[in-house]
Amino acid sequence: MEATVFDLGKLRRDAVVTIRLEAMANVRLLTEVNLQAYRRRQYYRMHGGVATAPMFKIHIPANAHWFLVLDVEGLENLPLRPRVSVEPEPAVMARGRTGPR
Repeated sequence: MEATVFDLGKLRRDAVVTIRLEAMANVRLLTEVNLQAYRRRQYYRMHGGVATAPMFKIHIPANAHWFLVLDVEGLENLPLRPRVSVEPEPAVMARGRTGPR
């Protein structure tokens, strides 16, 4: 099974990506540069890991254009049927502010 790539677009730091899967998968959150390196099988940096539960969440580490890659390399090749959603950052409560200054 080939990797499934989701173009998440530009996301703000602390947004949350939620992935729902029906089987175990490698979940990789990558910038465009790292996505290209991943595709060329070169060294790349990622956020994520192996999703062993039906729901996996990743917090966006920095403002950037992000891609989500799902694959089953090294795992049992079962249908993933992924559902991906992005929640904006919890700006007010996470930053301790109550409104604009």
